Parts: sequence; C-alpha cells; structure tokens
Amino acid sequence: MHDLTPFFETAIYPLFDLTDEEKEMIRAEAKIQHLESNSYIIRENSTADSLLFLQKGVVRSFYVKDHREINTEFFFEHNFFTALTSYLTGEKTSLNFQCLEASEIIVLPKIVTDRLLTDPKWHQLINEILTKEFIKKCRRESSFLLHDSYERYLYFLEQFPHSENRIPLFHIASYLGMSPETLSRIRSKKIRQIDVSQVNRI
Repeated sequence: MHDLTPFFETAIYPLFDLTDEEKEMIRAEAKIQHLESNSYIIRENSTADSLLFLQKGVVRSFYVKDHREINTEFFFEHNFFTALTSYLTGEKTSLNFQCLEASEIIVLPKIVTDRLLTDPKWHQLINEILTKEFIKKCRRESSFLLHDSYERYLYFLEQFPHSENRIPLFHIASYLGMSPETLSRIRSKKIRQIDVSQVNRI
C-alpha cells in the first residue's frame, strides 16, 4: 500500500476532508508511477481511464500532425491532468502526454473516482479541475487573438514562471505557434511589459 499522505495534503485536504473509508479505497486502488524524462503517460489512439496528479516533474501534451509535434499544454507540480475529453466520454484521444523531467505521478483509476463521486463533495474536485482547464484554454485562445508573437511569449512567461529552465525552447516555440528561430529572435529583444488585462478578463 502506498504512502499517499503528501497527495492527500496537497490535492484533497485544501478542498475537503476524507473519511477513513475513502482513504483506504484510494490507497488500495491508486498507483504511484515514477517515470523517467521522455516517458509517455498517455498515447494517441488510447482511452484515458485515469485521473492523474503530478506530484513532481513537468508534463507536456501534444498532437502529431504530418510528423510534426504541436504542443497544447504544460503541466507542473501539484496539478491534476488527463486527456479530459477521452476521460469524460470514453472515446480514444488524439493527444499524447509525455514527461519532460523525471516525474512522480499519482494515478487514480476512473472506476475509483466514479465511486467517490457518489458523494457530492467530490464534485468540488472535478469542478475545480474542469474550471482550471477551461480558463487556461480560453486565455490561451485569447492570447493568440489579441497578442503578437512577442507578447505571446511574455504572456507565457507570466503564466509559467521559471519554465524556461525546465522546458526546452523548441517545445515552448511549438506551444506558442512559432518556429524556434522566431522564438530565439524574440528572446534576444529587450523584455518589456505588456498589458495582459484583456486576456485575463476573458
């Protein structure tokens, strides 16, 4: 049986307390995965049947189109993630999820979360996950519409502080919808402040 105390303290207790029965159920069914950098957690054409919590590390999600990888999101410590559409519908996903660092991941099988959701308090957790993902996607879309490439880069730094020390620049360029060469030119410019209030109001 795994020691899930850090997971409980970080991911669950800020929202609500757990009963002894819930703790035992999660301890019995959840898994702790220790993955090396570049390891895949979810691959395209598979079904996401678990909710994942990133205890340590960095994970990226991406599509592959015409043999080119297109990054869609980055996940850092103490965040839940999964291929949400697949998780919710049971359909196969087109996304890949890959560790960018050695990572520790808590795996909660969907069959467990479905049982826990019979208690309404667990809807707080699902609602928080969905709300965070919705806001992130809306703000990213707004940044693409309202900012030029330089401003998108500065906004990225605001959203993901210290990410440049942990994410290869070619992955950041893909996420921002530009070539690595363009990102290199942008980074060579003098940093200036931008008004992100338009994006954050979306």
